[in-house]
This record gives sequence, C-alpha cells and structure tokens, in this order.
Amino acid sequence: MASLRVLITAFSAFPGAPVNPTLAIARGVAGKHARRFARMGVELHTAVLPVAYGGAQARVVDLIARTRPDIVLHLGLAGRRKQLTFETRARNRLSLLTHDAQRRRAGRMLIEPGGPAALRSRAPVARSVEAIARAGADCAPSIDAGDYLCNVTLHAALRSNAPLAAFLHVPRPRRLRARRGRARGATLDRMVEGVAAAIFVMAVERRRQRTA
Repeated sequence: MASLRVLITAFSAFPGAPVNPTLAIARGVAGKHARRFARMGVELHTAVLPVAYGGAQARVVDLIARTRPDIVLHLGLAGRRKQLTFETRARNRLSLLTHDAQRRRAGRMLIEPGGPAALRSRAPVARSVEAIARAGADCAPSIDAGDYLCNVTLHAALRSNAPLAAFLHVPRPRRLRARRGRARGATLDRMVEGVAAAIFVMAVERRRQRTA
C-alpha cells in the first residue's frame, strides 16, 4: 500500500491571541495519533506559519513544494466562533484594516488581482464534518474563511499542486460544562480527536482518488 503524506499547519500568536491553540492541536494530533496513522501508511508532518502578510502566499507554496503532501490541512483560530468550521472555499479578498503580528496591514484588497472571486476546496467536507462531530467536537461547514491570513493561506493551498487542501477554523478551547446531564464544549482534547478524524476521512478520499 503506497504511503500518504499529510501536512498539518498551525499559526503562531497574533494580536488578540497571545497563545494560539492551533499549535497545541497540531502537536496533539501528531503526538497522539502518529503511530496509528503510520500503521495505515499515513505520514504526519506539522509546520507553524507566522501571522504575517508579507510573503504569506509564497511560504505556503514553498512549504507544499518541499513536503509534497497528498493532503494539506490548515488550522486557524476563529475566536468568536462557538464550534469548529470546515471551510469550503477561499475568497479572493483581503481586509485593509486588520493588522498582522508585525502590526502591518495587507496593503491591497485582492489576494490575486484578476483571479476568480473564489476557489472551492475539493476536500470531502460533509464527511469530514460528520467525522469531527462523531469524535465529540461540534462542527459545521462554512462558506466564509474571512479576509485575514487564514483565507490567504487556504487560497494559496488551493492554487498549489496539493491534491487535497482544506482549512479548519477552531474556536478557543473551552472547559466542559454539564447541561441537562450532557457534557458540552470544544475542549482541546476533543478538537485533537476531531482533527484526527477529519484526516482519516481525507486519507480515505485521497486513496480513492489514486485508484479511480
């Protein structure tokens, strides 16, 4: 069975998030599930992206070119969201108001001047969302990856030669709260399990593509 290579990226800290949980999630998946995936012929690779507009697209393209992944899964923090959201597209737009971690702004409104308004992900979104939910983390599809570096990163990955590229927004980790006898909350552990479940679904899809 031919091996699959999966690249998981997290982001560093940025204004409003001095501790970015995506790093802990990526490391948690690699630390807890690497052996399990290895038995399935899946190699996990992780990388941390700076929250910086300058060279953002080139960094993603270069990272993908160097690691040559079958699957790319980017993780980004969406602190105002209450659940994980699996992005279905990247829009060709940037905010002119939001600063990056270096206190710089984008400087332009379009990621790709003259390019399409949006790029759609070919990842199995519905099945991935279901798998994440079964793992215990609430998740929903999303059509809006924002206008910050998360959107730029997904756009660059979808423009690359990676066979499958996806972006998963995560909320801030929460403590479990019991409501009517049921434990609820997007805890760090649950998000680690949810991301691992999504990778499994995408690995199955990638193997199907290889044999189609």
